[in-house]
Amino acid sequence: MQVLIQKYLHILVIFKRLCYNMIKEKADPIVFLTALCRNRQTVRTKENMKDLTCGRPIKLIVLFALPLLFGNLFQQAYNLADIVIIGQNLSNDSIAAVGSTAPLVSLMFNIINGLVTGFSIVVAKNFGAGEYDEMRRTIARMLVFASAVTAVLILLSTAFIDPLLRLLDVRDDIFVEARSYLFVVALGLVVTLLYNFEASILRAVGDSVIPLIILILSTALNIGLDLLLICVFKAGVVGAALATVAAQAVSAAVCLVYLIKRRPMLLVKRKDFTFTAESTKELLGAGLGMALMYSIVDIGSIVLQNGINGFGKDVITAHTAARKIFGLTIMPYSAVSATLVTYCSQNRGMERYSRIRRGIRDGLMIMFAWSAIAVALIFFAGDALIGMIVSSEGENAAAIIDTGVLYMKWAVPFYFALAALLGLRSALQGLGKSLVPIICSVIELLWKIVTVVVMIPLFGGSDGGVGSTIEEIGGYFGVVISEPIVWTVCAIIIGIIAFDTLRKMPKDDVEK
Repeated sequence: MQVLIQKYLHILVIFKRLCYNMIKEKADPIVFLTALCRNRQTVRTKENMKDLTCGRPIKLIVLFALPLLFGNLFQQAYNLADIVIIGQNLSNDSIAAVGSTAPLVSLMFNIINGLVTGFSIVVAKNFGAGEYDEMRRTIARMLVFASAVTAVLILLSTAFIDPLLRLLDVRDDIFVEARSYLFVVALGLVVTLLYNFEASILRAVGDSVIPLIILILSTALNIGLDLLLICVFKAGVVGAALATVAAQAVSAAVCLVYLIKRRPMLLVKRKDFTFTAESTKELLGAGLGMALMYSIVDIGSIVLQNGINGFGKDVITAHTAARKIFGLTIMPYSAVSATLVTYCSQNRGMERYSRIRRGIRDGLMIMFAWSAIAVALIFFAGDALIGMIVSSEGENAAAIIDTGVLYMKWAVPFYFALAALLGLRSALQGLGKSLVPIICSVIELLWKIVTVVVMIPLFGGSDGGVGSTIEEIGGYFGVVISEPIVWTVCAIIIGIIAFDTLRKMPKDDVEK
């Protein structure tokens, strides 16, 4: 009863203030109350959305990045579960088959992820500026453009699957498994788009928790389906691909239900599908720019994988295992970088420039701290981490593990350069500066071509094997040192440009 009385008194106070404001502004009662209802509805629909334009930047970045970090962890668990279960229940040949398709799979996923992430920059800017009608129109345009690109991607990847694998120089003894795995993953790009689309618009308005919860449930399902299809039904690598696609489908369905039930502010209607030259240019510039950047990086990885595949299945297995551990150790970078995109986008919409500078500084500090932890982790526990993936009973298993550890020990000391590169690149994207990250991606592509053409032959060509020394792995050492070199060069370039961009921004915030 006491609670009801308090609510009643609270309502009376609000009503008194409203009447006073209506009389003061000489407003028509009907118009005034209609506007009030609309505003109250807006407030309700914004509940639990994170406004990154107020509060301490470092606290906001940490709180927003943590769900993304756990999301990245479970996303990597998707992939790691496939590899571990394949390695322990099938063979190292099957690991090599899946690993040989990794650049193509990554390219397809990153084109979609780059599109929706780039599009969501505009959504975050609209949200930060309070332009909710335009935000829904942006989401509608996102849906049209992303669906069209995904349809083309599925058509091309399935129609030209054999030439693509031949281009990667996939060996004949693993070609059939590699083809089957890639075909299923390509057909499943529809659900990949749906989940990433839904999650990206939630993150753009500051909701990073719900995508994490949905992803955790989906990951558990993925691991269960892996065990069922591979161990019970003996479906091989096709079973691993089907498990991943099915788990993504569940993620997309649950996320859609959540949007319908709890986030009606983000739902689009037929009237929102409007296109203007200016809005289309802004949206495509952000989306295609980021997709192009991701694509250039992955095209470089395809070129590099072509060189790696020439070493044989032992080196492919070692490289695949090392790249899985690499993916796990850079997850904090991915989380903070994604946070900086949303953070900078929202604050750009509100023209809060000093907050942008503080947020970028705090984000880089977090990433540098993790770099130190990652170095210690690899140097003290690298053998155990690689050994979790590679089967200990396979031929040359010990040498394969040594090769994976050698790769990681050369990579992690340069994580500080990688942190600066990823953090500043994301900040510039959030500020609408998409050209510079693309330029750095082009540099990375060119360097990977140089790696295959020059660096691999320089250290011994494709005669290299597996082992714990530079002499034993031969030409593969050219691959090992390739990325640390290009990370350092690109970090210097993007650091200079980011410093100049921030220096030219207004010193003071614009009050709104």
